[in-house]
Amino acid sequence: MSSFTALRDALRDSPENVSLLLLFGRTCLDELRLDKARDAFERVLEIDPDHQDAQLGIAKVHFMEGDPSGAAVRIERVLQADPGDIAAHLLLSRVLLSEGDRTRAVEHFDKAAQLDATMSDPALEKDLERTAKEARRAAGPATPEVVTTDSFFENESSGDAFEDPFLEDVPFEWRPETFFAPGDPERTRVAFADVGGMEALKEEIRLKIIYPLQFPDLYKAYGRRTGGGILIYGPPGCGKTLMLRAVAGEVACNYFSVGLHEIFDPYWGSTERNLHQIFETVRAQAPCVLVFDELDSLAQDRRQVRETQMRNLVNQFLHELDGIRSENQRILVIGATNQPWNLDPAFRRPGRFDQTIFVPPPDDAARAQIIGLLARDKPISNLRPDVLVQATQGYSGADLKWIFDRAAELALSEVIHTGKPVPISMDRLLEVASSHHPTSGQWLEGARTHVAEMAPDGGFAEVRKFLGVPAPKES
Repeated sequence: MSSFTALRDALRDSPENVSLLLLFGRTCLDELRLDKARDAFERVLEIDPDHQDAQLGIAKVHFMEGDPSGAAVRIERVLQADPGDIAAHLLLSRVLLSEGDRTRAVEHFDKAAQLDATMSDPALEKDLERTAKEARRAAGPATPEVVTTDSFFENESSGDAFEDPFLEDVPFEWRPETFFAPGDPERTRVAFADVGGMEALKEEIRLKIIYPLQFPDLYKAYGRRTGGGILIYGPPGCGKTLMLRAVAGEVACNYFSVGLHEIFDPYWGSTERNLHQIFETVRAQAPCVLVFDELDSLAQDRRQVRETQMRNLVNQFLHELDGIRSENQRILVIGATNQPWNLDPAFRRPGRFDQTIFVPPPDDAARAQIIGLLARDKPISNLRPDVLVQATQGYSGADLKWIFDRAAELALSEVIHTGKPVPISMDRLLEVASSHHPTSGQWLEGARTHVAEMAPDGGFAEVRKFLGVPAPKES
């Protein structure tokens, strides 16, 4: 059964489902059923006269029917209501280019590229002879400003300081040190392509925050909300922190990474208030990603904590994750830790960090990918990744990086003392690798002890399987 037939049949049972109507309209566009596409989009506008996606859908129908003027009128109407609509800027760029107005076409293309750091439209880029990267570079470095909810994609500064829009009677004001707004060219410095392996984790992040922003109507049609919680854990040096940084280069929304020094405070009650203020700020900037590295420092098991202040912090953290006072919709919270068994079990309850992903030392395929990334832009002669992969069994990403860095240092020393440039040889890489021992071994041994003693609740099934430790039988 074709997508057209399946969606048509689904609409018979749910004719008022806006998300299904939009999907059906787009499918009709793909199959050049322009009359049916127009009918679907007009039906959406009957239900919701201000629906911008439906307006753009009809604009595409006009454009494909050879009516660029009619398309432009619709698109400009959308941009008047929302100047930050990226899809509208791209479509208007295409329409203007078809009418020979390349200057304005480039103008709208550049605007879309600057609003969305991950935007890519190869066909339009080819026609304009301009890449999205060039457009973002032309904009210059972005000023890290907190974006208001009323204008999510626009970074118009309303003052020199970040204003607290929540608690007017509280003098505290949180200014994130690590914050990336949409359009900030610095955020694309590291992306998923720069992280070897961890494909399951990458896909989980895409499912929770990237795809929902790309296909909002599809998620609505399936009744799935954006966001959630992901807990990643594993040995040090296996790429957890690098992955957290790469998320900023992939998501087309606000990104906040919180340091422990931005939360902890020696004054009674201030730590809990700091955490609350962080969540309140993030809720106002949704959709966004909120990252906590070294999560075990904030979420310790209350059964093992005697200090009242730390117990209060854990209680406050759980309260914020639950979003009792306000919704956490369209917020993805990612926590990373090396010590997951020290976390309070309440954090892994559904609705909090309900998705737990083990990041083990990279396997052969992942090490080959990491080796390829590390070898970029280095003068290496006769690199044989397969040989190096076999020589580095059990090595973490940090171990592999140390091998390349150490081999480069030795080559540099030889160049400095002899005055003759020499490449980094494969023999030197193997020699350095053989003198090094995997740093994750100690963690894995400690993990073996912890998971063997823990209840078989499925929380650490992945690491149990990796270590070959059977789950204890329930008494």
